Amino acid sequence: MKALKQLDLYRKVPRDLTEPTLSGAVVSFCTVVIALYLFVTEFFFFVQTRWESEMLVGESRTEEKIQINIDITLPVMPCELLSFDAQDVMGSHEVDVHGNLFKERLTSKGDVIGREEMTTSHYGSSSSLTRHFSFGYDNVDVDRIRKMVHSGEGCHIVGFVRVNKVPGNVHLSTYSHAYLFGSLYQETRNLNISHRINHFSFGADTDISYVKEHFKDTGVVSPLDGLSQVMVHPPTGASFAESAIFEYYTKVVSTTYAPLGRPPLHVYQFRANTNRIENQQMPSLYFRYDFSPVTIKFRESKESFSHFIVQLCAVVGGIFTVAGLVDTLVHKSIVTLAKKAQLGKLG
Repeated sequence: MKALKQLDLYRKVPRDLTEPTLSGAVVSFCTVVIALYLFVTEFFFFVQTRWESEMLVGESRTEEKIQINIDITLPVMPCELLSFDAQDVMGSHEVDVHGNLFKERLTSKGDVIGREEMTTSHYGSSSSLTRHFSFGYDNVDVDRIRKMVHSGEGCHIVGFVRVNKVPGNVHLSTYSHAYLFGSLYQETRNLNISHRINHFSFGADTDISYVKEHFKDTGVVSPLDGLSQVMVHPPTGASFAESAIFEYYTKVVSTTYAPLGRPPLHVYQFRANTNRIENQQMPSLYFRYDFSPVTIKFRESKESFSHFIVQLCAVVGGIFTVAGLVDTLVHKSIVTLAKKAQLGKLG
């Protein structure tokens, strides 16, 4: 038993051989305060989660589709004169049939007066916002469209389409109805492509909503939301209204979020630039997209309990070791000064 005691690294000093000092009390109080502060800091760091990001070269998948979510309001452009088209570098001109787009007719005050699902056109080269076939208008239809233009009717387009994951564009335009412009010459001179982008994004809309709500500071998934472009009404005596083609150029980056406790989320971040081309004949709205070969991965992580214990021991051990050195230095300095004072050597 005596041999075992010789291994004790923490030998005790009898209490009657120790002496409390005022300097020691001050150092002890400061030590406890600092130790508590560092403990609380480490504890909050332990319970919080954080995001770690890395960049990878994305995998190429054959015939992969991507979902484009669209919510756009054109307050003074009748739905009847608009068509929705998609094109890409592979030569595809047809929106995927699994898309889900709707048009809503709006009054001049913005009230909804009708809602229809978008259907593909008769020629398969575009997806028209009208249910009837192109080039199928009669005089009754022309009069009806004329009345829509004069009443200030607008259009709200909302939904999604799926397109090939290659560079391309989707656009709203009046090209498909250009043959009507002869019959509606007076009305088409004042076509107004003013619009508001309520929402535009790439990827599953549910994943995007989750990312925007829970991971606000980790990426840009819908930078165009809330953007408005307003065309000025012509002054009195002007022959044409101000009109243009608006083009939005987007660079899309595939992004994966791997949060704790749920499956990974696959969304797309993008940056957008805008260009405006003056055009009195065919006002249009283009969204051009290109894809980056890089993939960004965000991984949510949390400090392990074992790492927390190691950090805590390091904090406690370090603070008490330093405090011991400070106390020794202060105590020896005070003793030395006291001895010099007794000998009258301080002056």
